[in-house]
Amino acid sequence: MEDPSGAPTPWGPASLEGTDMQQDTAPRAYDKARDTGTVAVAAYMRVSTTEQRGRYGIPTQAQAIRAFAEERPWWRLVGSREDIGESGSTPSRPGLGALLDDISAERVRLVLVHRLDRLGRTEAAIWRCIWQIEDAGARVECCVETLGEPGLERWLTVDRLAREVESDYRRIATRTQAGRQLKAVEGGWPGGPPPYGYRISGKGAFGSALEVDPAEADVVRLLADLVIEGGRTLADLAQALNSRGVRTRNGKRWTAVNLHRRLQSAAFSGQAVFRRPDRQWGGHCTRLNSDGTPLHGETVVIPLPAILPAGRVRACQAALTALSRQRKNPVQEYPLTGRIRGQCGRHYIGALRSRAGVRTYRCSGWNASDPCGCISLPADRAEALVAQHVSVSLASLPQSDRPKPPASDPAQAQLTRHRERVASLECLVAKCAEELDELRGQEVHSRVIAAAVRQLEAERRALERILAHAQGWLSELTASDDRHGRLTAVLKAAVPDIRSLSLSEQRCLIELVEARVEIADPGFRYREGTKCLTVRWHERTGTPVPPDPTDGQWARVERLLRSRYRAHHFRSPLDLRAALTGMLHRLRNGILWRDLPERFGAPGKVCLRQRTWLADGVWQDIVGLLNGEGAGTPVLSCEAAPMLAIRTRLDPAPPESAQAGPDTVHPAKIS
Repeated sequence: MEDPSGAPTPWGPASLEGTDMQQDTAPRAYDKARDTGTVAVAAYMRVSTTEQRGRYGIPTQAQAIRAFAEERPWWRLVGSREDIGESGSTPSRPGLGALLDDISAERVRLVLVHRLDRLGRTEAAIWRCIWQIEDAGARVECCVETLGEPGLERWLTVDRLAREVESDYRRIATRTQAGRQLKAVEGGWPGGPPPYGYRISGKGAFGSALEVDPAEADVVRLLADLVIEGGRTLADLAQALNSRGVRTRNGKRWTAVNLHRRLQSAAFSGQAVFRRPDRQWGGHCTRLNSDGTPLHGETVVIPLPAILPAGRVRACQAALTALSRQRKNPVQEYPLTGRIRGQCGRHYIGALRSRAGVRTYRCSGWNASDPCGCISLPADRAEALVAQHVSVSLASLPQSDRPKPPASDPAQAQLTRHRERVASLECLVAKCAEELDELRGQEVHSRVIAAAVRQLEAERRALERILAHAQGWLSELTASDDRHGRLTAVLKAAVPDIRSLSLSEQRCLIELVEARVEIADPGFRYREGTKCLTVRWHERTGTPVPPDPTDGQWARVERLLRSRYRAHHFRSPLDLRAALTGMLHRLRNGILWRDLPERFGAPGKVCLRQRTWLADGVWQDIVGLLNGEGAGTPVLSCEAAPMLAIRTRLDPAPPESAQAGPDTVHPAKIS
C-alpha cells in the first residue's frame, strides 16, 4: 500500500520488515489468501504528533502488530496505513480514508490495530471508525483487547473499551490542564506561542517563563507611539510598519487583521491573562462552562516584565478603544473562491467588507508586497452570472450527458446499511426493555432476579449509548444524502437552475463543471455610488434610449428647445447636437461621464445640460420625440462590476483559428 502522498509506506527497521507489506504484494497476497483460506490483513497506526513517528509511537505499534499477526498463521499482512499528527477525536483522516479505499477494492478483509484508542479518542470517533470499516467490507481486531464475535457481545465489549478510552483521554486532558493552571499560578508560561514582544526563556525545560524580546519590544514601542499619536486607522498603522521594513514574527507584511490581534497582546494591556473568557475568537479560545466561567480552571494573571511604562500602557489602551472593532463578521460562503482570475494573473478570494456588510471577491494580490490594484467584484452579482451561465450550459445538454454529483452510489449504500444498523439497535433496546419489564413484574423476587435486572439495565444503558452515536451519524449521512438529492434534482430538471440551491451546493456544481471566470473588460474603473437621475428615470419609467437624431429630428428638437429656453441657453460654446448625441451614447453604453469621448464636448458641461433638461421636463419631451420615429434600446447603467468572461468544461470548444494559446479565454461575455 501507499501513503496518502503516493509513496510506499515504510515500516521501519525494527517493525514489520519481512512481512511483504508493500503495495505490489497486496493483490498477490489477497489472491493467495483466497486460495489457501488465509485472511488479508492491513495494519492501521496513528500518532497524534509527528515526533512520535520515528521514536516510539509508530515502531511500537508496528512491532506489536507483527508479533500478534505471526501467532495466527491464517493471517497475512498485506499493507499498512498511517496517520501522523492526526487527532483521535476527528473521524476524517487521510490514512483512514486510504484504508477504506483499500477495503472497498477488496485488498483487505481485516484491519488490525494495536489498541482501540488508535481508532479514536472519543466514543463517537471509535464507533464511527469501526462502522466505516465494517460498511466498506472488513472487520476490526485489536492486539491488546479481544473484541469478541459479531453481535451483542461485541457491541457491549467495544462500548466498555470505548468508554475506558474516552475516560482516559479526559483524565489526561484534566491532568494537563491542571498542570498548566499550576504553572500559570506560579508565574510560568503555560504553553503556546508567547505574546508579541516576548519570548520563552528556558523553552522545553522545567520552569520556563516569558522574557522581553528586544527586537519585538522595539516594534511595540513604535506601535504605542503611533497609536497614542492618533489620527490613524489600523490599515494606516499596518502601512506605516510595512513602509519602515518591519515584518511580523513570521516575516509577512502587516495587515489590519494581524495588527489588531497583536494590539490585544500582553505588551499593550500591561498583563498576560491565562484562560480569559472575554476573547472567544479563533481556534484556540478558552473553553467555557454554561455559566461563562473557564472550564478547566480559574483565570490567572501572569506577571510579566514591562515593555511600556504604566502611564504609556493606560494612554495606549485609551487610544486603542477608538480603534477596536467588534469581531461580528458572520461566516460567509464564497463558491467562486479560486475560480476568478484577475488582470494580474492571480486568483480572487472571498472577502467581507465589514463596515458595509457587503460580500465581495478581491484579488489575492491585494495584500502582496507589490499590490496589483485589481478591482473588487460584488459577490452576489458575480455568483448570479456564473449560476446563470452554468444553468444555461446544463440545459443545453441532454440529461444523459450531464455530470453527476460525486459519490452517489457508495454513499447511498452506506446510508442503507447504517439505517439497518440503527433499526437493529432499536430492536435490541426495545427487547431489553421488554425483558426488564417481565423480570420486574414477577411476584417472587430473589437475588438471582435482582442480579439479572442489574445486568439487563447495564446492557440497556450500553445499547442506548451506542444507539445515540449511531443516530448522530445517521443524521449526518441523511443530511448528506438530502444534499445529494437536491443536486441530482437540479441536474435532472428539464430547465436546470442552480440558483435554487444554497451557496455551498452551488459550489459543488460549479466545481463539477470546472467553471472559470475572468474579467473581460481590462479598462473598467471600479465605482460605487448612486446612479445618475437620468438613468434612474429611464429605469423607473421603462423608457428606451432613442437612436442618434437625424438632421430632420434635430431640427424639431432645436425648435422644442428654443420654445422652452431663452437665447442665452444657446450662446454656450457647447454644440447642443453633439452634446445630445453624447448623452444618448452614454445611456446606451453605460459609461461614466469622465469616459465620454471628447467629440461630444466637455463631460462636465454635457452632464450639467442633461441635468437641466431633466429637471425642466424637457428631456422627457426630447426622448418622446426621437422614440416616435425609431426603435430605442434599453438604458445600460454603469454597474459597480465589469463584464465577466465565464467558461466551463461543458461549453463547446472554440474554433482552432481563434485559439491563441493554452490560457486563451473564449468567454460568454455577460455584463
